[in-house]
Amino acid sequence: MEKKAYLEIAKIINTHGVRGAVKLDLWCDGPQTFKKIKRVYLANGVEYAVSDVKTVGAFAVCSLSGVTTVEDAMKLKNKILFAKREDIPLAEGAHFICDLIGLPVKDAQTGEVYGTLTEVTRPALQEIYEITTPSGQKVLMPAVKQFISKIDTDDAVYITPIDGFFDDETV
Repeated sequence: MEKKAYLEIAKIINTHGVRGAVKLDLWCDGPQTFKKIKRVYLANGVEYAVSDVKTVGAFAVCSLSGVTTVEDAMKLKNKILFAKREDIPLAEGAHFICDLIGLPVKDAQTGEVYGTLTEVTRPALQEIYEITTPSGQKVLMPAVKQFISKIDTDDAVYITPIDGFFDDETV
């Protein structure tokens, strides 16, 4: 699976103040991760240097190079910001969600394929993996070390499910 060079990291949801700052809905691991990113890009390739990142609740506010007025910032409202993959800090053992989607989900012991990882959500503190079985059934599984044995983004997500997690007819 080819890995994307640029990843979506935030959406500009509003302006902030009169000097061109923008308010962001963060799609990365949070403000601490975003603060380490020095350059962002729009889908059309326009590049901005990032500065003055502040946390405002669950959001971030920052300045982008060349955006100096509220009118400049308004033009960017609802735009998606991207970062180069190599510029995004990633904790050891962590993975980008976009690299997991589409991977086969296999039994860690037998290699049997249970299905494909089709979605990753975080409704609370823990990520939830949605696995679509060959019969089309959707199975939700918490992404915890008790179930996830190994993740190889070039191969598969290896799991150790509990009895009854997958019906016999779907495997």
